[in-house]
Amino acid sequence: MTTVGKILVVLHLVLSVMFMAFAGAVFTAQKNWRNNALATAKSLATEKAALKELRDTVEAERTANTAKTAGLNDLITKLTGEKAALTAQVLTLDGDNKRLVAANDSVGDQAALSQTEAEERVLEATLQRGKNAVAFQTREELQKKLNEEADKNFGLELQIQQMVERHDKVLEDLRIMKLYNGSMGYPTDPKTMVAKTTPPPPVVGRVMDYRKEKVGKTELVEISLGSDDGLSVGHIMTVYNNKGVYLGKIRLTLVHADNAVGIVTEPAKNTTIQKGDNVTTKL
Repeated sequence: MTTVGKILVVLHLVLSVMFMAFAGAVFTAQKNWRNNALATAKSLATEKAALKELRDTVEAERTANTAKTAGLNDLITKLTGEKAALTAQVLTLDGDNKRLVAANDSVGDQAALSQTEAEERVLEATLQRGKNAVAFQTREELQKKLNEEADKNFGLELQIQQMVERHDKVLEDLRIMKLYNGSMGYPTDPKTMVAKTTPPPPVVGRVMDYRKEKVGKTELVEISLGSDDGLSVGHIMTVYNNKGVYLGKIRLTLVHADNAVGIVTEPAKNTTIQKGDNVTTKL
């Protein structure tokens, strides 16, 4: 073997070692990126579930507190009406008491009245004072109860205000989270997030139509599968013809119940997608 041949052999070995090292570095970087993406998707799913649970709890508490507040307002209205009625009754009884006291006082000035009539007047005045005392006591009890219900209503209003503040904070945290995900290049649309974290079901369908746009040369493919088949926006599908020749990959951008539209993301060389070709998620 000549010197030039030996040099070429050594050069070939060196290039082989460099290529293997480069391939190992690329594989390690790809693996680390995939692990980070899976961890981020899992964290987002956990936070989304916690947010939904918190939102449901706040909504349930708000509904319950609204019902309690309505009941307390009805009770306050009822007690206020009873208080007004008792106040009017007390005023009437007080007027009657004053009239009876005046009548009783006039009895002493009227010497012509008999002793029996005077005693009856005194008894009547005494009974009336007893009724007045009961009415005043009832009024005080109702006033106390009304004050207690007003304090409870105030406490419930404070609780509702705190829940509203918590709800607004949750919405603000969700908005900031979406902004952060967008700045990091992560998806913010829940449908896209579901498509990235949930693999598509194993289905096979047909190409219904193919069109290549003039502006931008985007390739659009309509297929015979849709959301009824378990597909979502963002799912990736493989296209091949009836002879089993690989034609490329498409990513779904619009999904209906029984059909969907996707764009070609990895076109195969020297091939063209046509109506009647096959699409699947199994490959």
